[in-house]
Order: sequence, then C-alpha cells, then structure tokens
Amino acid sequence: MSTPHRHAPSPARAQIVPFWNRLREISLYPTRSGALTTIIVLAVCQLVAFFPLGFFGWIAQLLIWVALYKYAFECLRATADGRLEPPEVAVSVEDSLGWSQIWLQVAFFVLNVAGLVALGPVGGAFVGIFLAVALPGAIMSLAMDQNLGHALNPLTWISIMARLGWPYIAVAALYFVFNISQRYAQALVLPVLPPVISTVVFYFITNYAVVATFHLMGYLIYQYHDEIGYEPAAKTMPLAPRLRDPDQELLDEAAQHIHDNQPEAAAALLGGQLRARGGTEAVHVQYRKVLGVLGRRDELLKHGREWIAVLVAQDKDRRAVDVVRDCQEIDPAFELADPDDVARVARKAVDAGQSQVALRLVSTWYKSHPKHRDVPVNCLLAAKLLAERMGKEDTARALLDRVLQAFPQALAGEVGAYRRFLDTLGAPPARA
Repeated sequence: MSTPHRHAPSPARAQIVPFWNRLREISLYPTRSGALTTIIVLAVCQLVAFFPLGFFGWIAQLLIWVALYKYAFECLRATADGRLEPPEVAVSVEDSLGWSQIWLQVAFFVLNVAGLVALGPVGGAFVGIFLAVALPGAIMSLAMDQNLGHALNPLTWISIMARLGWPYIAVAALYFVFNISQRYAQALVLPVLPPVISTVVFYFITNYAVVATFHLMGYLIYQYHDEIGYEPAAKTMPLAPRLRDPDQELLDEAAQHIHDNQPEAAAALLGGQLRARGGTEAVHVQYRKVLGVLGRRDELLKHGREWIAVLVAQDKDRRAVDVVRDCQEIDPAFELADPDDVARVARKAVDAGQSQVALRLVSTWYKSHPKHRDVPVNCLLAAKLLAERMGKEDTARALLDRVLQAFPQALAGEVGAYRRFLDTLGAPPARA
C-alpha cells in the first residue's frame, strides 16, 4: 500500500491543518470544559481507594478506568469526525469499548512479558519497541471497528502503519512523549503533597494524558481519513462562525422550556414542528436530546426511523449511519422503516468504519426479511465482515450456506465465489 505522502490530498484534506501544526491545541484539548470536568470528576472518584471496601473498592476503581476510556474513545471518535470541541459526556460509545481497552492493555502487557521471557533482554526489548509503536494503531482500530480481536491482530497494526507511513510513526512517538511527560510531572509534584491530594493530582495527570493522546489519534484519523478508508461526519474544519439556523427561533423557544424545567413542552413543540413541516438537523438533534432526557425510548426509535428515511432521501448516508448507531444503542434489534434502504446504509456504515453497526443492521433485517431481493448482497457484506474483521469464518460459511439454499442462483455470482474462497481458508495444506 502507498504511504500518505504519495497521495495527492483531496480538496477536503487540503483544508485540514496538519497535526504537527496543532500540537499546542492538541496538548490543551483536555483543558476545555467538557473534558476538564470529566477528568477532574474521575480523578476525585479514585479517592475510593481510601475507603476500606476491599474487593469492592478494587471493582470500583476498575469501573472508573472503564469510564475514563469510554470518554476517551468518545473524544477520539468526535475528533475523527472533525469535531474539535470535547464532548460533554460519552453518549455514542458503548461501555464495552471501555472494557475492550482494558483487555487490549492487558494483552499488550502479556505480549511484552512473553517476548522478554522467550527472547531474552535484547529480543524482548525489540518486541517491546514494536508493541509500543503498534499500540496507537490497535487503539485506533478498536475505536473504528469496535472489535477487540481485529485490534489485536498484528496484520491490522502493520496495515495502518503502511497506509499512514511516517505520520503514524510521529504520532506513536508523540504518544510515548505524552506518557513520559505524565510520569515526569507526577514524579515532580507527588512527593510534596499530602496523600489525599496527591492521589487526586496523580489521576488528574493520568486522565489528562489519556484524553490528550486519544484526541491526537482521532486527529490522525481525521487528517488521513482517505488512506484509512474512514469518512468523517465533517469534511472540513469550521473556518468561520456558524450561520444562524433557519429554525433558531423554534430552538430558542424549546431551550427556554428546558430552562424552565418543562422538557415535555419542549418535546411537544419540536415534535409538532417536525411532524407538520419538518426541520433542520439542529431541530432533529435537539428533539432527540429532549426525548432522551424524558426517557422516551419508543419515541426515540420512531423518530430515528423517520429521520433516517429523510436523510437517505437527501443523500446524507453518513449522518444516517450515526442515527442508526444511536438507535441501536437503545435497541440492538433496531430496524429501518424501509427495508430497501438497508443495503445502502450498511455499505456506508462499513465505509465509515462502523462494522458493528452494519452487522447488527443486516442481522436484524435478515431475520425479518429472509426472502428480500437484497439478501444475497447484504449477507455477502455481513459474511465478509465476519470473516475478515472478526475471524469468524465458520459463522460466515453458515450464513452464506443459508443464503445459497434460499437463492441458488447466487452460486454463480459473488456469493458463490466468496463461499468457495472461504472453503480454501479452511482447507488443510496440500502434501508435498
């Protein structure tokens, strides 16, 4: 694969400030409101270690780490989509991603130790250096695909390194510098502070470094999204203040209802506008936020189906994928209003690095529409994700076998060809 400097930058890429010209902003990213509040709160929560809770205290600390990584992944994804302000809370990232990051670190630690034991100090040092360089690639893979097995595959690391070239190595070096700076800062301040304060300061510095490095990796994805095959939600940086929304008066009125502690009135106002005349994206987004506050899951799902249909009609497939992901977090069995839209949205989800979204969408759709004309193409997409992204060749074979039984004519096309290819993967090596 070609490295990034051999590619002519796309028009969108040309407007993105390179990360090496934004190092100051990247290092100060955790000081902004949403991020700063989160890292302070999580640092204070670590004081649970001072309470005699025994095993439960250890579990509580582990859950705090999961919460930190969940928020860090939220920052990474937001940055990869071109949003440079830290999110207030982690709303689009599942808890499982925080746990996956814990297991990713455990796996890298085990590989490091195994390399040292098997190869001795010199060989182990080379393994350690390689793993240190590979870790950012594994984290970026985990953020984009949400698949721990794929993120732990050395071929994934090498593929990302090859696609990005020297910018990846530079980011890996900066990742190392951030972590060394974190430890140096901790070594300077901790010995002169009382135990309670030093604990909060220790974890504040740690949390700061985690959020900053994840933001850096998200920016790398955003800057080189063409090479990685990721499509950001925002193709360019905001170069000027946003124009006034055409529905701003409606939004202001809804905001006043919320300020007056009347979310039901805000929901009725926004929902009535959308049902009667439609609205801008800001109206849709605000309506969903209000429904979330009210806990109206069914209405969120209903609105999601309606909005996705509008987005697809407007050729805003990438935004439709985001809405599908939000709805799947409410109900993993979420279905689109129009089954004919599944093939298009699932393909866009894969293009945007949302493999899990595509798989869930196709799986649920297939159970409800096993005879739909798009079954061969959609299930072929799912089989490729299962086999190539998740290492589940047996599941992919079983899926394609069901498809070929219902659609035997597909044997002569791509479905049959890929099914035969899967057989070659499981075939024993030929004897000499």
